Order: sequence, then structure tokens, then C-alpha cells
Amino acid sequence: MLAVVIAEGVAILLLGLLVAGLLRSHAEILRALHDLGAGVDPDETAHASGPATATTSALTGGSAHDVAGVDPRGDAVAVAISGAQHDTLLAFLSTGCDTCRPFWTAINGDLGLADVRVLVVVSDEESESELARLAGPQVEVIASTAAWEAYEVPGSPHFVYVDGPSGLVVGEGTGPDWPAVRGLLTQANADRTARSSASRPGPDDAEWRDNPSRIDSELLAAGIGPGHPSLAAPVDPE
Repeated sequence: MLAVVIAEGVAILLLGLLVAGLLRSHAEILRALHDLGAGVDPDETAHASGPATATTSALTGGSAHDVAGVDPRGDAVAVAISGAQHDTLLAFLSTGCDTCRPFWTAINGDLGLADVRVLVVVSDEESESELARLAGPQVEVIASTAAWEAYEVPGSPHFVYVDGPSGLVVGEGTGPDWPAVRGLLTQANADRTARSSASRPGPDDAEWRDNPSRIDSELLAAGIGPGHPSLAAPVDPE
């Protein structure tokens, strides 16, 4: 009987040593992955590397979503994105993402974006003290996990540029630093301008030229209404 007890004790001891070894090996693997900037948790925010890249999801060119959440003071806030008179840059950042640190620094300075509202969106679980340290008093921040889901954000850092008047997403993507992301936004704006120029009708377009509603609107805008003397003037032969 004593021999059986001793054998069981030895077996338990060996199993314990085996489990401890496996746990230690697992920890070393996780540490190595972290040093390489990789994550094994599907809920962990992604780290950007390499040149700026634009996503190809259906979000680009689609309708933007207003953002509702909580500000750093704990007050409920809602920010109108679609239909605003200005464009909006949504910066999806995290306080625990090493790749996000340069963007926090850049956003606290001059981003070189004229007439663009910059709104940092973090998840609901961010550290309040770390958020206050990184954001400072000048950066507009809102905690809204719902916004991350609505904009299908794959991880941080991630940026979404919205044309305010049209309420459409002009471009989205990420990059290793702010100059790379700014270049991506510049390209998105150039693409928007090109599309707008291509779709704008000109004087050679018969449907545009002979549209009565357009003609009446332009005449009224110039102060020419029914009965105006200029309408009774003789037709210019030219």
C-alpha cells in the first residue's frame, strides 16, 4: 500500500514539473511574439508596420456614422459626422498600443490639416489615467466601442476620413507614422477631386444645358425673375 502511495506521489510530482515546463515555454513564446509586435489574442489591437496602406473594405465610399460615447470627463457626448460643414478625421487609437504613441504625439501638435476636425476614438476599456496623459487638454477624445464596430476598425492605429457635407467615407487606412498617413489622406482627397471633376456636367452636356430648373435657379440667383427687362431684350444674332 505504501509503495502505491509513493508511486502516486512521484507521478503527481512529475506531472507538476511537466505542466510548469509547458507554462514557462508558453510564456517565452508569448514574450517573443510581443517583442516582434505580433499578437495572439484576436481582441488585441493590431500594430501597423511598413508603409501606409488603404483598406479595401466596403466602408470606403459608403455612408459615415455619427459617433456617440463618453468623453474623458465621463460625460455622454455625441458628435455629428455626416452632414457636417467640415471634413472629419477619425483616429482610432489605443493607450496600450506602442505603434499608436507617435500618433498621440502628432495629434497634440500641428497635423497640417486645414478645416478638418480631428476626433480620436478609443474603446470603452481604455485606462483613464493613461488616456489623460497621452491626449492632453487639446485633443478631442471620445470613448466608443460602438464606433469601432460601426466603422469595422480592424485594429489600432486606424484612420477614417469623412467628407462632411456628403457624409461619405473618402478613405481609410493606417501606417507607421503620421507623414505616411497624411500622404494616404492626400491621395484620398485627390481621388475625390478627380471623381467629382469627372462626374460634373459641362456646357457641352445637352441635359445640363437645357435643364429648365437649372436655368431658373441661375437666373433667380442673378436677380432675374419673371418680367425682368432683360428678358424682353432682342435676341443677340451672335
